[in-house]
Amino acid sequence: MLRIMRSPRNGSSPSTRGKYVMRFLTSFGTSGLFASALLVAVGLTGCGSGKTTMVVPDPSVTIGLPTPPSSGPVNTYSGAQSPGAWTLTLDNTNGAFSYQPTTYPASATTGSIQVVNGFTTLGTTGGYALEVEGRASVLRPGGVTTPLIFTVPQTECYPITGKLVFQYVGMASGTADNGFGGAGPKIGYGSITASTDSTGKSWQFGDMQGNVIAGPASFTGTCTTANGLAAISFTGQQSLLNDSWESRTVVAPTNNTQSNVWVGPSGVFVADQSDPTVSSPTGASVAGVAEPTSALNTTDVASKKYLGFLYEPATTGGFYGSVAAAANTSPIAFGQLASSGTTMTGGIFPNDDVTQTPNADTIINLGKQDATYNGLYLSVSITVLDPAQNCANYTGPVNGGTSGVNAAGYITCTFSGVAVTGNPEGKYALFISSYNWAATLGGAPMQIYLFQQ
Repeated sequence: MLRIMRSPRNGSSPSTRGKYVMRFLTSFGTSGLFASALLVAVGLTGCGSGKTTMVVPDPSVTIGLPTPPSSGPVNTYSGAQSPGAWTLTLDNTNGAFSYQPTTYPASATTGSIQVVNGFTTLGTTGGYALEVEGRASVLRPGGVTTPLIFTVPQTECYPITGKLVFQYVGMASGTADNGFGGAGPKIGYGSITASTDSTGKSWQFGDMQGNVIAGPASFTGTCTTANGLAAISFTGQQSLLNDSWESRTVVAPTNNTQSNVWVGPSGVFVADQSDPTVSSPTGASVAGVAEPTSALNTTDVASKKYLGFLYEPATTGGFYGSVAAAANTSPIAFGQLASSGTTMTGGIFPNDDVTQTPNADTIINLGKQDATYNGLYLSVSITVLDPAQNCANYTGPVNGGTSGVNAAGYITCTFSGVAVTGNPEGKYALFISSYNWAATLGGAPMQIYLFQQ
């Protein structure tokens, strides 16, 4: 299939940009990897020339990341807590785990693991992990108030054939201050196009899009390996994937910022930009997945069963009567009830116990898929219970929630969000970001990470 669109994807007309981009969408093999996204320019020469030059990809070459290896039972993951890098090892052969922060270092935590209803329990820490073995892992390194960590396994520098678009949400930091003023809270998302040389060590980034990006049109990165782990570092520290840094919004990184990207073998990725020289964690992170090669069937996305995590950072309160609240990081499940159209129903596990039946009191309506970016949903609506009526009672300058009553007669709150969705190896991964006006008076950022089971 051939699709023609404007480039860059910023709404500029062909008359002003002078070129189109053609995306050839084909499929090779059975891996389900984003096997065929290639951007090739079709030059429309100026000065009255009518000649057109078409660059056609070699149909025998798989476009995207190399075919991922089969996953094994022992994996080490790298990722971020927004801000700050972490490592996590899950050894399913010997039933053991180890995790450790690296940007803001602390001693490693170790212990035994047990897989319960799809989640991995982490010894006596009260922590959980959700592992897609050898592809990604979401970690809660402690109890229900512990901020979330998103990780992927990158053990080598692998090349991209052609170009890949990576879409993401800005990960919520450890604390939110509710001080968004008249503009309202920012629900951060973005995308970036990446290509490499034949070795996978030299990376080129460009065409940054979204509402949390800052920096030049393109920049470079270098992939290096050490101790069996690989990472892609930015060159020059001149770009921000997420400008909503811990404690403030910034337009440029601090001088000592370390910028790292980790790309898992199936296209799930995470990036962290943080400054290890300051006493309080400073920076921001993103998590997401490579753009699907064609538009997704949203009804099919909503019909599947998922496990994941809900994360709401702590809030400081104080703005326009907003009330401080502790963080909430909870295992969550969706799809246990039949879906309807683009709507999926689920909820957290009662008492933080994954052996219990998950609630069915949260409704996500994905809405319409973006016309340009496959897997991007910018009109998501989420409905949750609101027994304290925080949604209705907040009187600040902006209230993005709408109060209602569900069919059972319970008070609800509905608010908007965005979702980035991919289908690595034929299974959906959802990254949902929103602002929950029912979480406390004044609301709190809310993010949901889901992996199809």
